[in-house]
Amino acid sequence: MTIGQLEWQHQFLVYGLLLAIVCIAIGWWIGHRERVRLTRLVNAKFRTLASLAQNKPLNEKLTDICALIEDQIGNAMCSVMLVDSNKGVLNAATALSLPDEFTQALQGLPIADGVGACGTAAYRRVPVVVEDMTRDARFDSFKDLIETYNLRACWSYPVMSPTNKNVIGTFAVYFTKARKPCLRELDLIQRSRDLVALVIDQHNDRIQRERSEQHNRSLFSYNPETVFTLDRDGNFMSLNRAGSDLIGYDELEVLGQHYEIVVPEYERAKTRTHFEVALSGKPQRYEIKIFDRKGAMHHLDVTNMPIIINGEITGVHGIAKDVTAAKRNESQLALLERSVESSTNGLIISDANKSGYPIIYVNPAFKEITGYHDDTKIIGRSCNFLQGEGTDPAAVQKIRDGLSRREEVRVTIRNYRKDGTPFWNDLIISPVRDGGEKVTHFIGLLSDITERVTRQEELEYLAKHDVLTHLPNRNALEECLAKCLAQDGAGDPCEVAVLFIDLDGFKPINDSLGHAVGDRILVETAERLKAQMAPEDLLARFGGDEFVAVVTSTRDREAVSGLAMKLLYQFHQPYRFDELEVSLSATIGIADNSAVFNHPLELIQRADVAMYEAKRRGGSSYHWYSTDLDAGMQHQIELRTQLQEAIQAEQFELFYQPIVDQHGQPRAVEALIRWRHPEKGYISPGEFIPLAEATGQIIAIADWVFRQACHDTKALLGAGLETVSVNFSPLQFYRDDFIQDVKDVMTEFGIERDQLVVEITENVFMRDSHNMIALLHKLRDLGLGLSIDDFGTGFASLSYLNQLPVDGLKIDQSFIHNVDSTKRNSAITRGVLAIASELDIRTVAEGVETEAERDYVVAHGCKLMQGYLFCHPKPLAEVLQWIEKQQVHV
Repeated sequence: MTIGQLEWQHQFLVYGLLLAIVCIAIGWWIGHRERVRLTRLVNAKFRTLASLAQNKPLNEKLTDICALIEDQIGNAMCSVMLVDSNKGVLNAATALSLPDEFTQALQGLPIADGVGACGTAAYRRVPVVVEDMTRDARFDSFKDLIETYNLRACWSYPVMSPTNKNVIGTFAVYFTKARKPCLRELDLIQRSRDLVALVIDQHNDRIQRERSEQHNRSLFSYNPETVFTLDRDGNFMSLNRAGSDLIGYDELEVLGQHYEIVVPEYERAKTRTHFEVALSGKPQRYEIKIFDRKGAMHHLDVTNMPIIINGEITGVHGIAKDVTAAKRNESQLALLERSVESSTNGLIISDANKSGYPIIYVNPAFKEITGYHDDTKIIGRSCNFLQGEGTDPAAVQKIRDGLSRREEVRVTIRNYRKDGTPFWNDLIISPVRDGGEKVTHFIGLLSDITERVTRQEELEYLAKHDVLTHLPNRNALEECLAKCLAQDGAGDPCEVAVLFIDLDGFKPINDSLGHAVGDRILVETAERLKAQMAPEDLLARFGGDEFVAVVTSTRDREAVSGLAMKLLYQFHQPYRFDELEVSLSATIGIADNSAVFNHPLELIQRADVAMYEAKRRGGSSYHWYSTDLDAGMQHQIELRTQLQEAIQAEQFELFYQPIVDQHGQPRAVEALIRWRHPEKGYISPGEFIPLAEATGQIIAIADWVFRQACHDTKALLGAGLETVSVNFSPLQFYRDDFIQDVKDVMTEFGIERDQLVVEITENVFMRDSHNMIALLHKLRDLGLGLSIDDFGTGFASLSYLNQLPVDGLKIDQSFIHNVDSTKRNSAITRGVLAIASELDIRTVAEGVETEAERDYVVAHGCKLMQGYLFCHPKPLAEVLQWIEKQQVHV
């Protein structure tokens, strides 16, 4: 019996079973292909990791990574190019499947905008994804090469060093057919690009490390002076070639032997003393006599320095200079005299046996340093004529004590030249004895170290001060705070208040107007704030756009609050630079030591917590720390971490809320983001959006929202809607590539003119309104509709309506609530509707929840509404069903 002979019910059953079998087979085949692909991906990753672990040559490691990509992306041909920083070009390091002739032709590729995909990506530091190279002007000079090897698509990604964020190469994928990457391919390529960056960076680090080791080894091995190292017990750990030649022993013969193997008995006590002092951390320099293997004596000038590893002294490093010949030449006074005369250090000889130790000789360098060129003004005088009111009495007393004890003295002292200018003098005074032990003269060696001392003072200043604002830096702040909170003799700590001052919105200004303007703002801010501080209080730059004040001049909480208000008032006046005018505000958190704390830095942390609470409440104000803020701040920190994970894992969803006309028919929808936490379920946008805006994470979130809304637009418009509304964050407007990114996404999803409406809040105009208005015109030129969201809650709304290319505005729900019964709300709503009608601007009433509110706004000319009365926000599938039902009921 054939199927056609069966009754129709049985025929339907048979055909259904056959269809189910076919579906199961297709599903099995798709699953089988995906399992095979994943297996190949895992195997490829294992091969790549094995390549890294085996420390293969760089080109082999890169080839393995390219093989991974080509295995996972059909018909892909990968290449890696490395930056030649000296020549500013790219050279191919590996190209697994590309012809050798093609890669050779690209050697020495210039790093410049418009030079293919790789040259452009390396220059602009952003990925360059080209669907069809034959239609891209950046490949005009490579047309013959592209046609020869039948190449069409090229996706090139800059490879950034994980260490210093410099471009170190490019990672490119070529295809013989025009195409763009899918999300899976993008993720795979980006991860592989990061692996390439790690491999190249590790390779460069290894080369640099080897060069450094060879450099240090050369300094040791080929040093003409004897260089050696001793362990803490005095045993040789190393000895260079010059040392072996000096003592007559090979290095292997002395390793593990005590240094006293070459030191005579009468020198051992002296040597041991200097060795032990060096082990305590103080460098030593001294002279001793030693005997080499053949018994010959040598005079050595030895310098001992501690070997410090991870803060621990593990031994002594020594440099020994053979001064035997110099000792033999000490009798040659003529040579010595010429040496003294030509010395760049000042030398002075005084009589040790006359009152005041009168000067009997100075060399030319002394005269040059001091400005006293006439011998009659020097000879016979006491050395103290160089001293002045700025000379340290302790240094003077040290010199007197050394002279009276007939001992060597070394001191750094401030002296004065003949013209009265001060100079710093590194002075060494040594006694000169006759054939016996009697001291006959003193020799003083002067070194003008003014430049070194000045540089040291500058370094000490810079160590505790901010280079830009010249305010005390974080180190000085912590030192001051610890000192203020230290208990005095009576056991009572000083009462301290800490103000943490953070500039609101400084980063967008710094990014958009440039760091030069940002630096000038910080300098002027420091001056304004400093002018309001008491002399005994401290103002420090904590870092970036953050300042910290330590207040000890008052114990009155109200006075501290008053100071905070004075500091905030300094931001009421705009910053003016040439023709540029910038407005800023600040937020201050305050904490004092009235509550128990474990460490002084906790006060700064508490003030920081209080500052974030003030920002949460709107900013441009101050807030005192209280213990209940800690729990909230911990929650914010955890939420910020989870939010970053959500961005990476794309845990977001788009819901859509319909916008209906006066008859209740859907005309448009607004895209609203929802975060579906894997453990906590849906998290309110009111909780994570303000945090994302404060941390800058809103940029990635907003980009995802726009892309997803563009993806869903076709389905929504296909359901009969006129437009889809999507919100932009004000922070997006400060990105240089903002307009281009919007254009690229619209092109990718085929968005046509007036299909999308961008909703912006009035806050976008608070800073640099002229530039913001220009950007809105560019968005309008792209074919996007523009609407002002939450109208009436911002600043200067009416003043901008004449300048903005807006198509509509949304009356904020705070005005729509009880509009039928609240006099103020009804007055504001009627006024906005009247103005919008005169300007021919479309209006949408937000938050309509009752029929009375609907009837009121419709009666006064509002033709579009949005709110829970009509429909709650729903996922795409559900909102499409709702729209379909509403249209059925027409």
